[in-house]
Amino acid sequence: MGVTIRSLFLLILGVGLMAFWIGSGRADGDAVLPMPAGKLYLNECGGCHTAYAPGFLPARSWKKMLGDLANHFGEDASLDDAQLGAIEKAILPLAADTPSATLLMRRIASGIGPTEAPQRISGSPYFKYMHDEVPSSFWKRAKIGSPANCAACHTRTSEGRYFEREVSIPK
Repeated sequence: MGVTIRSLFLLILGVGLMAFWIGSGRADGDAVLPMPAGKLYLNECGGCHTAYAPGFLPARSWKKMLGDLANHFGEDASLDDAQLGAIEKAILPLAADTPSATLLMRRIASGIGPTEAPQRISGSPYFKYMHDEVPSSFWKRAKIGSPANCAACHTRTSEGRYFEREVSIPK
């Protein structure tokens, strides 16, 4: 029984599709999101809470959030116009629904309705899926406090890294 070009092609295609399918799951390869260049975003936003990777929300969410910093989750996080413009310019191109979005970012965006502009990453379908095995008691630990405190367990969030193997859950 000879090998035909068609059967060889189908074998290669099958192996390629299998590799893609295996690689598209909850693999660590998907755990990096681009972060804004420079220190402004990390310093201004990360000075009070985790400097979240912009790829966790669509651009419309970030625009809504930046448009009401005087009422930022019960705090006044207002910035001057120059800082606000610079942060907006840095994060919007890295949002989950941008044309240059990675596979992970597209996956995140696909769980958010086209007219929705959520403000809480921890409320997104992607977050809930990725943390479905985390007992609710973990969020109540003093060193974690809430699902919004990504940096408590994901030690390299400032680099946009969310590898499962780098998680360190505080006691």
